[in-house]
Amino acid sequence: MPFVDVSAASLTFRPDAPAMPVLDLLERDAGPLRLSLRLLGASHQAVVATPDGLISETLAYRSDLGPDLPEAFTQRVGSWRHRYECTVEKLTVPELRQRVRALRDRAVLRTGEPDLLVGVFGDDLDALTALEVTGTAPLSWRTVHTYPQYGEVVTTRSTVVPT
Repeated sequence: MPFVDVSAASLTFRPDAPAMPVLDLLERDAGPLRLSLRLLGASHQAVVATPDGLISETLAYRSDLGPDLPEAFTQRVGSWRHRYECTVEKLTVPELRQRVRALRDRAVLRTGEPDLLVGVFGDDLDALTALEVTGTAPLSWRTVHTYPQYGEVVTTRSTVVPT
């Protein structure tokens, strides 16, 4: 599927989406949990394997579903709680470029076990998706999706903790 520069208003969050084709991934163990951050192009899917089952979140443009971008979502799987939060920012072109440059620079500077994965899409170097493991106790991650045509940055923050 060719890259489409959608806007935040076109995105759909799904906690129950099936596994989707992956361009690249970042995996991390955190105690009994296994996180798989999956780069789906301009979208992401996070899957956490817990002793009680899978926890999933997918943020993507889906032509078969209406837009749905909640600010917060919580789900439980067995004795684990997943918390997802989302913010949408409107930035000027220089602000957006600065944010994108900082993410790309951080990805290049990582040595050892990477905790940041950045994908750039389409002809615009400012159109990217970044996936970052931010902690393992508790397990947490952040994603950043930039939509330069609209000056938008969509940031998600997620955690999985025992209940």
